[in-house]
Amino acid sequence: MDKKYILMAAIIVLTLISCQDKAQKKQISNKKPSKEILASEDEDHGNSIDYDNTKVLETLYVTDRNGTEIKDHANDNSKTLGNYEYGEKLSVIEINENWLGVMDRITREYTTKDGTKISSNGWEKIYVARKAAGPISQVYLIQSDLNIIRYLTINQKTDFFEKGKPLNKYLKIELIDQELFDSKKNTSISFLVADTTEIKKTNGIIELKCANKIKKFIDKPDAEENREEYKYVGQIDFLNEYVITGSYWESSDYKLIDKNTGEQTSSFGEYPFISPDKKHVISIYANPYESTADLELYAINKNNKIDPVLNVSFKNWMPSEDLFWSTDNYLYVAVNGTSAYWTADGRLNNNYQYLRIKVLL
Repeated sequence: MDKKYILMAAIIVLTLISCQDKAQKKQISNKKPSKEILASEDEDHGNSIDYDNTKVLETLYVTDRNGTEIKDHANDNSKTLGNYEYGEKLSVIEINENWLGVMDRITREYTTKDGTKISSNGWEKIYVARKAAGPISQVYLIQSDLNIIRYLTINQKTDFFEKGKPLNKYLKIELIDQELFDSKKNTSISFLVADTTEIKKTNGIIELKCANKIKKFIDKPDAEENREEYKYVGQIDFLNEYVITGSYWESSDYKLIDKNTGEQTSSFGEYPFISPDKKHVISIYANPYESTADLELYAINKNNKIDPVLNVSFKNWMPSEDLFWSTDNYLYVAVNGTSAYWTADGRLNNNYQYLRIKVLL
């Protein structure tokens, strides 16, 4: 599980790129932000600033759940340039009684007197209502956020939902408090036998003794795009499987290896957590590329084989590595809202919220 921290530097970079991409996509608009405004040459071209020599006074976040308008100047009658969504990060460079001056990269479209269209993109000081912003502690999940998804894959068919869609079957997700979360840790269930002292890597090679063969996993740490590094995790007796985790150039996974044949039987994006009733497997991953919670659900059939049920991507939250099944057949997960997953300095936010997930199959 700690392999995710190896990717932390990449996650932070991706976060910064994502923030910049969002800024670059902001277009000048009227009351409907999707429409561009074409300005004549002599109209106001915004409050241009020098990015390198502009001091950020503090980092705040949009705390109005309806979002907030982006204004050209610090007054209600100023031109509306677009909207910030709930939870978006604001680099504040000016603080007034009712307004915050925010540094952002803005794209503008102009039409010259001869009809030529000109596009410009640069750093500007724009304004948002002060009452609509606050610290990261004021950005939090509510119950209706939990089941909003970006995509759903069932039977190899994937549906995408650009604006999000509620998942109202397959899984039940509930917000809970930390007291309940902590109390359920005393009844957590795991089927993993972590016999890592028995099976060790030697000279970059892991050997798994199977009934019909010896299965080898060989590290290739210097192979660049073809890099492979493996770690033995343990075994799951009732499935008769070894568990191996692999780290590659831009990905990682967990594999189940049959202890008789030495063949891989299943692969997961994250560690496969098995439900106490031995009927389901959930693997859940904080996706740093899309800022989503990517969940894989599997069913364990009567032959103790694992069959895929669905893959789903949750839009509004991302999991920590603190998760477990309890004897009540709920999966408990410490999470943060997507916008609050990292702090302003790029660290993981450890001010968690908590939820539990029940399979409805």
